Amino acid sequence: EIKPDYHEAWYNRGLALGNLGKYEQAIVSWDKALEIKPDYHKAWYNRGLDLGNLGRYEQAIASWDKALEIKPDYHEAWCNRGLDLGNLGRYEQAIASFDKAVAIKPDLHLAWYNRGNALGNLGKYEPAIASYDKALAIKPDLHLAWIGRGIAAGNSFSSPLWFSFSSNPDLNQRRYKGKLASYEEGLKYCPQETHLEGGGLLHQAIGNAHYYQGLSASHPRSYRNKAAKSYNQALKTLTAADYPEAHLEVLQDLIHVHLDLRETAKAEELQRQGTDVLRRLLDECKSPGKKRQLGLKFVSFQQLTVDVAVQSGNWCAALELAEKGKNTCLSWLLDDRDDVSPTWKEIQQLLNPTTAIVYWHLSPAALHTFILQHNSPSPIVLGETRFPSHIYKFENWLNKWNEQYANYRKGKDKPVEEEKNWRKNLPNLLDELAHILNISTIIQSIQSIQNPKSKIVRLSAHDEVQNLILVPHRDLHRLPLHALFPDNFTITYLPSAQIGLSLAELSRQQQNTGSPTKLLSVEHPKSTDSDDKPFDKLPYAEMESATITRMFSNPQRLADNDVTKKNLQSALQSGHDIFHFTGHGTYNFHNPKESALALSGKHRLTLEDILQLEDIPLRNYKMVSLSACETGVTGKQTITTEYVGLVSGFLRQGVSHVVSTLWTAESVSSALFMIEFYRQPDWDIAPAIALKRTQMWLRNVTYRELMKWYSDRAEELAEYNDIDAEELSDEADKIRNNPGKMDSQIPPYAHPYYWANFTITGNINS
Repeated sequence: EIKPDYHEAWYNRGLALGNLGKYEQAIVSWDKALEIKPDYHKAWYNRGLDLGNLGRYEQAIASWDKALEIKPDYHEAWCNRGLDLGNLGRYEQAIASFDKAVAIKPDLHLAWYNRGNALGNLGKYEPAIASYDKALAIKPDLHLAWIGRGIAAGNSFSSPLWFSFSSNPDLNQRRYKGKLASYEEGLKYCPQETHLEGGGLLHQAIGNAHYYQGLSASHPRSYRNKAAKSYNQALKTLTAADYPEAHLEVLQDLIHVHLDLRETAKAEELQRQGTDVLRRLLDECKSPGKKRQLGLKFVSFQQLTVDVAVQSGNWCAALELAEKGKNTCLSWLLDDRDDVSPTWKEIQQLLNPTTAIVYWHLSPAALHTFILQHNSPSPIVLGETRFPSHIYKFENWLNKWNEQYANYRKGKDKPVEEEKNWRKNLPNLLDELAHILNISTIIQSIQSIQNPKSKIVRLSAHDEVQNLILVPHRDLHRLPLHALFPDNFTITYLPSAQIGLSLAELSRQQQNTGSPTKLLSVEHPKSTDSDDKPFDKLPYAEMESATITRMFSNPQRLADNDVTKKNLQSALQSGHDIFHFTGHGTYNFHNPKESALALSGKHRLTLEDILQLEDIPLRNYKMVSLSACETGVTGKQTITTEYVGLVSGFLRQGVSHVVSTLWTAESVSSALFMIEFYRQPDWDIAPAIALKRTQMWLRNVTYRELMKWYSDRAEELAEYNDIDAEELSDEADKIRNNPGKMDSQIPPYAHPYYWANFTITGNINS
């Protein structure tokens, strides 16, 4: 107050706020200091720390870069910059940053340690071990380096996933012996008597090695008992009073073991203890941001409570716990509204005799499927018998999907590597996923009911389930689950049952409005990335937009450089009820609120922007169509909490249905799909049925039929837009003048790559 330009005072105020966990306020203080003294490298450094604490890694890296411009030999900044690059999965760049740090200060053990982690994440296990050894030569009691070294030593025998296991028992034994040797060597330097935390964590690591060693053993019980013994040893010093977060993590591991051993009572007791510790931690946390981080960190503990309830036979409670966990995560990740979770009875309001729900739940140790049917006394649960290898089969499958898809996105698919070519492998990958998720049993359960004498009977034709609502969990949101089910089902998605109930209530309030549809069309913005590099062109986007807008009276159109953030926000609140976007989208794994639609130049409409729009206008939208995928998979990224993307944001604001895509397909097939979707009868009243019809059309249409389709669309468009009409005519001529195509009866778009990426989210009956 006395000296407003006192930059040291602003700096120290930032330090104090950061120490209190009030990171947002701390950043404001750092910014004040930097307004006064822009070359204050320590302020840039601490600003980077607090941005990293908030998970805003891109901004943190920019802050480290500012500090390093001023002080290039700032080894702490190079090290922390490497950490945040690693948090973003940019491991090669992270290693380069750590190399800078150790070049300046060769005895910086934390840089060597984190360099080892980055190398391990790249599957470079021998160099990782060498890096850990460098750290341990400087600081022999660095327990985290011993743990990292053990993981790398085990992985050097096999798969890049440290938790994966092989069908070769001998290979597994060698892997886990390598791990155990490192952990036990570490205990010589970090004995539990003097290194309470380090020794405890090493005993936990030993327990993990025994547990995973047992996954492929013919007699796993002895390994699970060894794991339990090590976890209990760890708890002797990792107490709830002194190390509550580490204590909770060990409790999670111990619950896994007791569930596998069918010791349900012990698992329930540990769950109660852990719940008390977590509640105390959250209650004592005064910073909302830190409280949110803590809750997300231990969401896996809440996921385990679902497993315990399933094993206890309390399936209604298990479903309610799964739903509560979903809504808590959605609240934390979206908008910090009070999370409301429905009971089993309330969830049943989404059902009717022809509609069922398939609801998945993934915990760190189990994959459960809840099947919800009309008038059923409880959900049916599949996967309740614990086979720990089942969840790891899914994790390994997901890792393969992510890596192959990331290569596809980078244009690295090569004909010579067909076994790694995501697009060619897609049908096989989906078959594998259907087997892992046990889709055949799910279908059998949906098509049958249990009579009082426990005999399975077929449902009557009148009551046969025709509609499915899929509620995925975690990474399952990113996968084309609808493509795993037979064609006789009409399918929609929901992020949670509570969102479905909220949409149903809005639908009841808005019935019989009778107003004509009013279209807002945002068309092929000229988008660039952060380096001003233009996004890939969408060659058929103009044809798609022109053909669709012709179907509406007085549509509002924004295109090219006019698609600024301000213009779009204004247009979204201008009385439309259909929003169609043709362009690019991005998904941010580390900060979901920064997921965005790419607008003109560097402009973005982020998820956070969508959540801050006045929600009354968005509630009037019958549909948002995003002819853009949320790209962002870089290889091994997986979601441990809940998937939150652009679709979730629009639904949260009350949009009835959102059509979106799961991956980037060819521009021509995407344009065909979206145009045909809007041509379906009652697409605005029964959008899920229209989407299903469109998928079937695209899968089965022949070149000869497409030639006529192009000609018909050209004729319809001619008087409105002769340029795009001519483009449609040209497409028809290309087919007409190609005898091979005209005579072919093979549908060109039958491959799931073309049609399985389209999904619809919202209530099937609303």
